[in-house]
Amino acid sequence: MKNANAAKTVDVHDIRKPTNLSGVHVTRRQIVVGAVASSALWLTGRTHAQGMGSMKMGSMPGMAQGGMSGMGVRAAPSAAVPTGVFTRPMPIPAQLGGQAQADGSLAYALRITPGTSRLLAGIHTPTWGYNGSYLGPTLRIPQGKRVRIQVRNALNQPTTTHWHGAHVPGTMDGGPQSLIAPGHSMNYTYTLDQPGATLWYHPHPDGLTGPHVYAGMAGLLLVDDGVDRTLGLPHTWGVDDIPVIVQDRRFAGNGALLYMHSTMDRMGMKGDHFLANGCEQPYVDVPAQWVRLRLVNGSNARVYNFAFASGQRFYVVATEAGLLAHPVEMRSLLLAAAERAEILLDLRKLQGKSLVLRSDSGPIVPTLSSMPMDADRFDRQGFDLLQLRVGAPTGKPGRLPDHLVAIPALHPDAPERRFSLQGMQGMQGSMGSGAMGAMGGMSGNRGMGANTGPGGMNMGVGMEKLFSINHQFMDMAVINQRIRLGSTEIWTVSNDAEMAHPFHVHGTSFQILARDGVAPPEHERGWKDVVFVRRNQTVRLIARFDQPAGPDHPFMYHCHILEHEDNGMMGQFTVA
Repeated sequence: MKNANAAKTVDVHDIRKPTNLSGVHVTRRQIVVGAVASSALWLTGRTHAQGMGSMKMGSMPGMAQGGMSGMGVRAAPSAAVPTGVFTRPMPIPAQLGGQAQADGSLAYALRITPGTSRLLAGIHTPTWGYNGSYLGPTLRIPQGKRVRIQVRNALNQPTTTHWHGAHVPGTMDGGPQSLIAPGHSMNYTYTLDQPGATLWYHPHPDGLTGPHVYAGMAGLLLVDDGVDRTLGLPHTWGVDDIPVIVQDRRFAGNGALLYMHSTMDRMGMKGDHFLANGCEQPYVDVPAQWVRLRLVNGSNARVYNFAFASGQRFYVVATEAGLLAHPVEMRSLLLAAAERAEILLDLRKLQGKSLVLRSDSGPIVPTLSSMPMDADRFDRQGFDLLQLRVGAPTGKPGRLPDHLVAIPALHPDAPERRFSLQGMQGMQGSMGSGAMGAMGGMSGNRGMGANTGPGGMNMGVGMEKLFSINHQFMDMAVINQRIRLGSTEIWTVSNDAEMAHPFHVHGTSFQILARDGVAPPEHERGWKDVVFVRRNQTVRLIARFDQPAGPDHPFMYHCHILEHEDNGMMGQFTVA
């Protein structure tokens, strides 16, 4: 009999059929008990710092500008693919529409598995994914339809699956409390009564979200309310409606993923190879008509300033959680980690030509931090991501409407809450010596987690007290905020750190009221679930909290730079 968990070599173009819902039934209590036990065993030996000593970033070993202490692992040469070389077709994630059940619900099945992928041309890389070796299928969920999603964990360690952007109860959110033990399943049941949007799903284990996402675990979840088709927006999947999940990764000489390879990676893991849907510098064939790109920043930390090398204009039609009131013309679009946007391109006069999507990082990304070492050479120069090859029109063209949807105004009925974000500099004077030793002692894997990721990938260091919100570090036993169910609140988020942070809130969507007292730009005046807060900036948000979350399964608010989230920059809140 073959080992069901054995790694299988597949190309990222391979489209997997959904698994069925048969399997061993376990209760929630069995899952939680098993997951906690597995976590306890797996986490044994991990180093958790007790505090941090007073020290400026520039004086940390290996963190001076231009200097990074290595970890004894040979890295692959960076930027191996020359700019402008696009030789592989970009994979399009398969869609799952769910299987109709007798009770009227739709059933979906996801299986988290190890495997091997060709992220780089000609190189086999051990990875993790959903229903395949890397990333996962796109779940298309009709608005207002009850769904049942079974997630089975075939890894050798516990993990979770969080429905990022979904308005679901805390018990269904897939946060750190919802661990799925190896060999076990978690069954999610919910109804999405929210606008059509490009959401996504990914792991969310406390202290290990960074390495689990980096290993390949992520996928799209589309809330389908039919409004896009009514408006005439392009909506033929993989033809004129194209997902583009952008990630950066670093590789060892043998093709394995490198994670936490240098001390600076604590500030946010960045790679030197760039993937679109799990493929380095691919191309995609598109028709000479209006084309919709669903841009997803699926990276752990990197910020992208999306633009076309030709200066081609485009129109932003949606933010993370829904359509805008009207299209917004732009030539570049800054998206931080976990931010998403839908854009429309007019290709009607470009048949036979090509466009290159890139990150025009140089003019803006280095300014996002007061520390020059936070920006690497790709941030300072920019880089190509994807080539669009324009062919004949399909005969089923979409259009760009003048107006999209009405965005309702929210009115607060509860006291305002304030949140402040602290980075490394903001925590001077409150640090003990333990964590500083770990910060500087990266060489030889000292203080690092076990190499239990795919292909022996290092799992990094999580749960250290490095970054904070309101000067509080993430603690699974502490509820930081308590919110009344059905209330509408204004949250004021101030960034006291030396670098910009993407701030994410679970269980709801919000609107940006102001940045430093000024109304947000037009392309940010829709529903969002991540807001990019620049250094020394204050942002005011407003949200309604209609989903319950108790102390056993609270919601999270956190920085979506995953290495910050894993090392303290997260809090918990209940809604009751």
